[in-house]
Amino acid sequence: MSPFLVSGIVLSIGFFMMFYMMKKNKNHVNNEDLEKERVYSDQYQKELLEKEYPYIKKWMKNASIDAFTSASIPYTGMDRAKDIGKDVLKSAMTLGTVKYTTVETPSFVVLSEGKMHYFSTDVEGDLKEHLIFNAERLNQAIVTLDVKKSSENATSKAKESMGNKYLFTFDIEGQKSTIAVHNTLIFNADITSMFGNNYSNRLTKNQVVGEQFYTKISSLYPNLKAKS
Repeated sequence: MSPFLVSGIVLSIGFFMMFYMMKKNKNHVNNEDLEKERVYSDQYQKELLEKEYPYIKKWMKNASIDAFTSASIPYTGMDRAKDIGKDVLKSAMTLGTVKYTTVETPSFVVLSEGKMHYFSTDVEGDLKEHLIFNAERLNQAIVTLDVKKSSENATSKAKESMGNKYLFTFDIEGQKSTIAVHNTLIFNADITSMFGNNYSNRLTKNQVVGEQFYTKISSLYPNLKAKS
């Protein structure tokens, strides 16, 4: 059999499986009772911290973790263009022997004893930066909701489960700094895990645990209620 034919068959099967799993997960989201699942939010958080995010407990040095979720620094098209330019320049300086590519690395926020901790990592997954926002900073912060665009035909449950971001903006000595707080954990659910039997359940846990962060911190600080 021709190698090209074998490759074509493998690719076709791969696309079919991806389409099947995407449809399966969409149906799961549409039929999911998130209110029922939210009852288990503390249990899910404990499971995720123990099994998939033990390093966050290490970074917190065993301090209490009231809630946590994924985060990021807003990345605009202009920022991306600048990074591409830098990558091209650095690659050129090595005469093409090394190709540089800027990648987004996992970041997280943790709510602990009324403080918000922001953690960023490097490409190896090691801790790169740890910032702490105390009550004074949080009382002065402003939050806006960055809603992910969805299809007009999407169900209300599907829209609810889509990844929205809360943009926390701080005024630090006259300079605006923004951290995007996601309403779901995102870095443990990549495309390769889509084919696992528990992928849909993982999406649910990510959603329930992730959204708990904003619910709790906005209860502590009413000024953090999002302005859409």
